[in-house]
Amino acid sequence: MSHARLGLALLTSALIGGLLGAAITRSWMAPAAPQGGDHASGAPASADTPTRTQHSALADALAGGGPRGRGAEDLDRDVRRASQDPGHLRELLRRYSFETDLDRRGALLAILQGVANDEVLQFGRRLAADPDPQMRRNGLALLKAFPLDRAEVRDTLARQLREERDPALLKESIDMLAPAVVASEDAAPLLERLAALRGHADPEVRASAVLQSARWDKQGDGAAILEPALLDPDLAVRRAAIAGIEASGARSERLKIALLDIAGDAGADADLRRAAAFALQNFALDRDEYALYRDALARADATGRSLPLH
Repeated sequence: MSHARLGLALLTSALIGGLLGAAITRSWMAPAAPQGGDHASGAPASADTPTRTQHSALADALAGGGPRGRGAEDLDRDVRRASQDPGHLRELLRRYSFETDLDRRGALLAILQGVANDEVLQFGRRLAADPDPQMRRNGLALLKAFPLDRAEVRDTLARQLREERDPALLKESIDMLAPAVVASEDAAPLLERLAALRGHADPEVRASAVLQSARWDKQGDGAAILEPALLDPDLAVRRAAIAGIEASGARSERLKIALLDIAGDAGADADLRRAAAFALQNFALDRDEYALYRDALARADATGRSLPLH
C-alpha cells in the first residue's frame, strides 16, 4: 500500500472512532426515560415506594401539614385497613392518644370513629377516665361514634356527669346526651345527674343541663324544668330554656307569662326577645296577650328580622 493510501485509511478510522465515542458519551449523559417510577427523580417504582395514588389521607396528615382533602375514598381505605389489621389499629390508637397537632389528630379521629369497634370503645372509655383533661377530651371524642343505647357509653357518661370538675368538659359530656330510646331504668341515672347540674355554678353547664333535661323529658315535667330556667340571671340559660320549650313542646301558664315578659322587655337581648316571640306562637293567647305578641313582632320587624305570624 502506498503512503497516500495508508494516510487516508488512518484518517478515516480516526473520524469514525470520534463519532462513535461522541454517540456513546451522549447516551451515558442523557436522562433515562421514566419506567413507571417517579417522574421527577427518574427513580424506578418498587413495592416499597408507593405512587401518589397509593397515598392515603392519613399518610398525608401524618407526613406533615395535615389532611389535604383527598376525599371519602381515602378515608374508607384507611378505615378498612384499621378494621382488618389489629396491629395497625393499636398503633393508630397510640398515636391518637399523644398527637398534639389538631389536623393530624382530626385525621386519626375520623378513622377511629369510622372503625368504631369494641377496641375503640374500650380505649375511649379508658381515655375518658384519665387524670389529664386533654386525654379525657380525646376519649369523649371517640365515644361520640357510639349510640347511647350502648350500656358502656351510658355508664361512662354517667360517671363523667358525677365526677368531672372541668366545666368545659362537663358541658361537653352533657352535650353528648342526644336523646335515645332506652329503658327508663337505664335513663334514670343520667336524668338524676342532669337535674343536679341544672343548679351548677357555671352558667354554660346549667344551660346544657336545662336543654338536655327538656329533650329527655318523657314524664311530662318539662314545664317544671323550664319555668325556673326562664328566670335564670344568665342569658345562656334563658336561651336554653326557650330552646327547650321548642324541643319538648312544654306548655304552662307560667311559661307563657315568662315568654311574654321576655318578648316585651325593651331592655332584653334582641335575639332572646325574638326567640321568646317565636315560642309564643305555639301557646293559646287571649286578646291582651295577643296584643303583646304582635307588639313583640313589630319590634322584631324594626330590627329587620321579622318572625312569621300564626
